[in-house]
Amino acid sequence: MNYYKYDLTKDESSTIFNFVSVGIKGSFRKVVAYTPTKNPSIYNLCFGNLKYAPSIKKYIIDDQVINDNGDIRIVLATVAQTVYEFTKTNPEIAVFFKGSDVRRTNTYKRVIMLNLEELSETFDIFGARIIDNEQIIDEPFDYTKDFDGFLIKRKKI
Repeated sequence: MNYYKYDLTKDESSTIFNFVSVGIKGSFRKVVAYTPTKNPSIYNLCFGNLKYAPSIKKYIIDDQVINDNGDIRIVLATVAQTVYEFTKTNPEIAVFFKGSDVRRTNTYKRVIMLNLEELSETFDIFGARIIDNEQIIDEPFDYTKDFDGFLIKRKKI
């Protein structure tokens, strides 16, 4: 995506990425994590603020928070950059993602649609439905349809 992106740091396996959102309400540490699903060829993309949870004495990814920091395009372009990097390292793995609510899932659908031509050069993009036992079923991406989430896979070269 041809937008400015924040600088990323990542772990050796390219499954955990960190960056800092800087905007009108301050600086927020963001984390993007890729974790396996029940299907070993599909990983889930989890994204949000890094937050300490005192009740469990661990850091967690808070995907419910709304920072309203004025940098949503930069944040989403940075998250998209992690998909490029994760799938470059793991080209056989598809990435599933959805918003923490319907509004955010629809935002992701709009971002895909606005950047579909560029994204389609590198990825096969699908709408996704979640059925029994959390099984993910893909369908051709169609902006006019509502999906539970999205599935993308790096094209074979």
